[in-house]
Amino acid sequence: MKVLFSYLVYGFLWAVAWLPTPVHYFFSDFLYLMVYRVIGYRKSVVRKNLINAFPEKSEKERKEIERKFYRHLCDLIVEEVRMIHISTRELQRRVEFSDYDYQRFEELNRKKIHCIIASAHYGNWEWANSFTAATSYYVMAVYKPLHDKVIEKLLSKARTRWLDEVVPMSNVYRKILSYHRQELPVMSYFITDQSPLPFETEYFTRFLNQETAVFMGIEKVARKFGDPVFFLVMKKIKRGYYKLEFHDCCLDPRNEEPYTITEKHVRMLEKFILEKPEYWLWSHRRWKYGIKDVKKKKVTVSPLLKEGIRNG
Repeated sequence: MKVLFSYLVYGFLWAVAWLPTPVHYFFSDFLYLMVYRVIGYRKSVVRKNLINAFPEKSEKERKEIERKFYRHLCDLIVEEVRMIHISTRELQRRVEFSDYDYQRFEELNRKKIHCIIASAHYGNWEWANSFTAATSYYVMAVYKPLHDKVIEKLLSKARTRWLDEVVPMSNVYRKILSYHRQELPVMSYFITDQSPLPFETEYFTRFLNQETAVFMGIEKVARKFGDPVFFLVMKKIKRGYYKLEFHDCCLDPRNEEPYTITEKHVRMLEKFILEKPEYWLWSHRRWKYGIKDVKKKKVTVSPLLKEGIRNG
């Protein structure tokens, strides 16, 4: 029954994706009323996250961020569906990126330099495919598999229209190693703000005023292979339009101290969230556990946290 329901959803989304863009945003307005005003989808999670991240803000200020977030979340939902059939030309019309960034990555590709792109659930991270459609790089996106395999298949089809390959986290290292051996330069795209499970956790830092477990995959790959790391942020210009920016994170990873690369991309994301908090995914249960919950293995604690732990 569950599989049948998933296929019905699959077919519905596939059909809805053909509708004109204005109709999608009409659906977004309706979703906002249902998701936020009627159902209150994960409202307790969002409010707890905002209180912990912004204790200095008033309740009125946090409520305004909350309201704007749900507006953006509903836009994201319809934009994700739109990806199933949207043309490359239309996608690139809606996402602006600089010619400087394009030329820079083309030059890195000509020099056969592998690179790592760190991004996050900010703005519309899926529409970063506007750039991958333009670049001549072989692009590999790293993802965390969904429990619903039918919906995952639909999303993978939408993503691989512009990506060369999508790879589960568990297989990333082997894939990148194989491409280095083949001398095939690859742009590896990571989403950095996902939550590692307790048995995967190696490092905790302070992020948005909270004790936060962080994946170390980007740092391990960068330091092992010497691949430069760039941070990609998707800034929302207005409804349905975004600006894609690349920022240097670490250009010489083998000469960085341990955990420096991780701290750099975490701080970059934090900076953009603080500037426009409504565009981050606050409904995500990012802070499921803390240092005390990781009992089976030794973890490294950032200096940003150590003083707080002593005082606590």
